[in-house]
Amino acid sequence: MQNKEDPKKAKSSLKGRLLIVDDESRHADSLAMMVASWGYDVDTAEDGAKAAGLLISKPFDVVLLDLHMPVADGYKVMDFIHKRGLKTRIITISGDPSMDDAIKSLKKGADNFIRKPVTPVDLLKAIDESLRKKVKEEQRQGVKRKIEIKSNLHRMMFDVAPNLQFLLDTKGNFRMVNTVFTKVTGYSKQEILGRHWSSLVEGDQIDRMHHVFEERRTAPDRFPEVELRLRCKEPDGENPGRKPKTLLVALQSRRLYTQQGKKRVFFGTYGVGRDITQYNKIEELNKYQEFHDDLTGLPSRVLFEDYLSFALTQAKQDNTPLCLLHVVLVDLKQINERYGHSAGDECLKTISARLKRQVRKGDILLRIDGSEFALLLPHIQDEKSVIHISEKLRIGLSNPIEVNGRNITLDLTIGSAVFPKDGENSDELLRHAQTSHGFHPLSKQRHLLQTSNWIKLIKSQH
Repeated sequence: MQNKEDPKKAKSSLKGRLLIVDDESRHADSLAMMVASWGYDVDTAEDGAKAAGLLISKPFDVVLLDLHMPVADGYKVMDFIHKRGLKTRIITISGDPSMDDAIKSLKKGADNFIRKPVTPVDLLKAIDESLRKKVKEEQRQGVKRKIEIKSNLHRMMFDVAPNLQFLLDTKGNFRMVNTVFTKVTGYSKQEILGRHWSSLVEGDQIDRMHHVFEERRTAPDRFPEVELRLRCKEPDGENPGRKPKTLLVALQSRRLYTQQGKKRVFFGTYGVGRDITQYNKIEELNKYQEFHDDLTGLPSRVLFEDYLSFALTQAKQDNTPLCLLHVVLVDLKQINERYGHSAGDECLKTISARLKRQVRKGDILLRIDGSEFALLLPHIQDEKSVIHISEKLRIGLSNPIEVNGRNITLDLTIGSAVFPKDGENSDELLRHAQTSHGFHPLSKQRHLLQTSNWIKLIKSQH
């Protein structure tokens, strides 16, 4: 007994392009008129061969496929769809009263099976279900592509970084190395990966370096820069019997952890090294200039996202706050117009030098735009510490700068953002820091107090 429900009352919320494949032309035309009345775009094919031609010439969301046809049956069309990797969803129909067609077609990937004669309600329900599956699959693939793109981007940034970079596993074996590492040491990635770090360190330095890489992890999570000699690979046939060439590297490393419930789990050691040997200085200088500001020598905007992204990742893993300070020389344009660009450059270099003297070990200072500097402060204790550091920087930067016998007073402002309170990602933190200039109550209070003291001093002198 057929279902008498009116299909017009069951409006489809998803529209798309359908292909109806049936060797009975009157049945195919009848289904096409029905589906078209529901708002779908419909094509028909009378056999599997013609269906295959349409499928490769047009994108179809759903194919309504009769399983028993001459020339090429529905099963061959299904094989064609899967072989070509087409994203078309499949609904099969058959007049065979047995369950064989239903079981076989569903096993081959059909979304649904409808027995002839086809009722409007069953057909509309099957089409809607297939379209919803298609949307969910596209969303899933979209998320997967985004994850892959992000992963590939991080790998690319790791690989193209201007310094030697590597990652050790929990046992101290090389897990990842970047292109610069392989280039300056002479080893290929295949020769390095899986080897223990000590195999590349000069024998007399292994004991000294053990506390940096030791697997028991009793030492601090982060280490200051140290000098290390790495063994390089000699080209085949050169220097037989002689000690391998070594590479002097300035190395920084830190341990990486992930949070599993309340437990911090160690998963590797991240290291960054700078080649400081003479033979590599020219190449190192070229790469340095590409990623650093020529005027101040600070890392530029090119590296800002990389540094901030890595610092955010570590802050999330360690469950610790991260502060971003945004320092702006407001009147740089006026200084350039009044005193010349050379005076403006001197002001920027002096600001950079003063900031370098104020930052702590482990902080990252960058020049991200013509008049803008950024300072990354990991492991900040609380917001009062941010205000204290901002005020300390403001005082350290407030003295006039003497350029060509003239004292130039600087108009500087400092904005701040703290992860996670002011933002969860790089864009949010930078945007908050850029818009928070002049909003530190403590800084404003101290500024007013200093102004009041200056007024009292002037009055006392008169």
